Amino acid sequence: MRILNQCVTKCFALDLAGTAKGINLNRKGWENVTFQAARQQNSYPIPYPKDKDMETARNLMVDDQLRPSEITNLSLLSVMRELPRECCVMPDQHSVAYADITLPLGQGRVLPQPLLTARLVQAVMPVEKARVLVVGAAAGYTAALFAALGANVTALESNTRLAEQGQHFCQQEALSVSWVIAPLSEGATGNAPYDVIYFDGAILRFPAFCAAQLAASGTMAGVMASPNTLAKAFVAMREPESASSFIVTNLFETQLPLLPDLAAPITFEF
Repeated sequence: MRILNQCVTKCFALDLAGTAKGINLNRKGWENVTFQAARQQNSYPIPYPKDKDMETARNLMVDDQLRPSEITNLSLLSVMRELPRECCVMPDQHSVAYADITLPLGQGRVLPQPLLTARLVQAVMPVEKARVLVVGAAAGYTAALFAALGANVTALESNTRLAEQGQHFCQQEALSVSWVIAPLSEGATGNAPYDVIYFDGAILRFPAFCAAQLAASGTMAGVMASPNTLAKAFVAMREPESASSFIVTNLFETQLPLLPDLAAPITFEF
């Protein structure tokens, strides 16, 4: 019991740090962080198995977290049973790599909890050979996930350290992923237009590059943050006959740090 309590405390701290860092939280925001962290005490089995049994951990993640939460796409479930998420986190986080928590990667970046990633990817499930841009690809987990589902993936990352980690991961798991190291606000013109633009972190508004780099029938997905309300996972498509307006469908409320490059506050000019 002592070991379990210590691990819950550790996971609790990781989640709080990963959730809070990079967000300007108001009172409601802090209340939500407290709720999210408290929820971990009753989350899925902690600790997960040691490195020698990560296959068991992946199966527990799929069977205890994803399938009961309406993740039904068999291809997605199969890929998430195989993709080694532990290779995308810090060494001291391996034992909780498959827990239902957000894990900090440093410098304000995180690896979102597995269920959040699964729900968003399932919402945009790309057809084979679809062109996908992952904005803020970090350590490469989501980019590799899309690639394993048959997409042609461009991973955009501005943080050199994370990009190197992500490239190494994809060399082992998803050789087809093309990496671009550049400011996230610029997008990646080389392989545009994209059928899917996926933000692997929260944004405050759609970056300007989306108008030019999203295909006419393309879809965007991610988490839209707001100063006064809970963040919302979304999918968005172009408005008919519009180059820069999008129809947004909110999916569910969630919590995720802002992508630093896209975190500039909204300003108004008079």
